[in-house]
Amino acid sequence: MPSHVRPATDADLDVLASIEAAADAAFSDVFGRVDWGAPPSVRERLSEPGFILVATEAEDGPAVGFAHVIEHDGVAHLEQLSVLPAHGRRGHGRALLNAALDEAADRGATRMTLRTYADIPWNAPFYASAGFEERPDPDDDFHAGLLAAEVRLDLAKHGRRVHMERRLPRGMRMDAEAFEALVIDELDRLPDDMVDGLENVVFVVEDEPEDGEDLFGLYDGLALTERGQYGMAELPDRIIVYRRAHLAACETEGELREEIHTTLVHEIGHYYGIDDRQLHELGWA
Repeated sequence: MPSHVRPATDADLDVLASIEAAADAAFSDVFGRVDWGAPPSVRERLSEPGFILVATEAEDGPAVGFAHVIEHDGVAHLEQLSVLPAHGRRGHGRALLNAALDEAADRGATRMTLRTYADIPWNAPFYASAGFEERPDPDDDFHAGLLAAEVRLDLAKHGRRVHMERRLPRGMRMDAEAFEALVIDELDRLPDDMVDGLENVVFVVEDEPEDGEDLFGLYDGLALTERGQYGMAELPDRIIVYRRAHLAACETEGELREEIHTTLVHEIGHYYGIDDRQLHELGWA
């Protein structure tokens, strides 16, 4: 199910508290009946410097999840990420998190922080898969206030609470459509004898791997040298170019074009059966 993430509008705001309350109810299966208190009101959320994003399953559909990020001293703090349980396990949480990371970086934040439960699968393990790492509790006033609120609510009685952080890239910013156009342009610039031999291969642009691994590209298929009884009915192999890694590594369009060119040649090399060691020796790693 696709996720459409956009800034929250006035029409979305009334449903945020109900989404959060429904998502919090999922903890009852782990902790038993829990009284978290009333979620923050819309007015309280909007009083904080930062932004709110919502996820929908149709471009003009209702919100099924949201992310609220608070900004302070050059840091973005993920205050809340909630998805309606009936719409869970469809990638909406990951889409919201990725969009929040991008928006925070665009607004000049150098890192994103959050606080969560260490051992709940959709808490710390989920964020760890997206590149967040556990860190010691900061001693600044903002995070001290968060700790005080947790003590007041006695959240630690349900399990270990952790502070997590992810540094935000300082590279380029380019939306998916513009990046894909650049990939197509660089593909057209490749030598004919390199691309004419490609059989049953499609090129795909994605933001990042589903497992959060830091990759520039991936050849998802069977190399030409290993195809053997490869039949005409096989689904196309894929050469995937990942947008986030390229943008994080580059500061100019010229650098970005060079990185995309290298990635395309590298993954096409895998199609022809050339391994990473050989590609490195050839300067295409």
